[in-house]
Amino acid sequence: MTRIEPNPHSPYADADPDARHLLPSPIFFPDPQPGALALAACLRLAVVPAETLRAVHTIPDGVFPEGMCDACINAFHAEMAGRDVVDDRPCQTCSACGSSTRHDGLCALCRQEAHARWWAEQAAASTTGEPRPTA
Repeated sequence: MTRIEPNPHSPYADADPDARHLLPSPIFFPDPQPGALALAACLRLAVVPAETLRAVHTIPDGVFPEGMCDACINAFHAEMAGRDVVDDRPCQTCSACGSSTRHDGLCALCRQEAHARWWAEQAAASTTGEPRPTA
């Protein structure tokens, strides 16, 4: 089995930086845009890679590739069994806007806005037009 690369780096992602995350896309919604910070199946935020994974295409034999986020895999199996995925992290207050969050003191919306600014700055500073990895 081949090992899959982790999602791209962002200082605003709170998902495991060493794993690849499933980024669910509801059937009537478009896939998240590459480079965006999106909610992963593990209920953490991860950067959408250029080549996204769709669970149904990834596991034809029922086995996820090596390097996948264990929490995303567990969430996938829970969803397939009709069970809810529960985020048991404690609620905190967002340091930027004051809303309630489970994303380590900075809510998802504020993380996404800060990531978008950071991603654009990295891309502008890069000679290729793509953000430079800084992890």
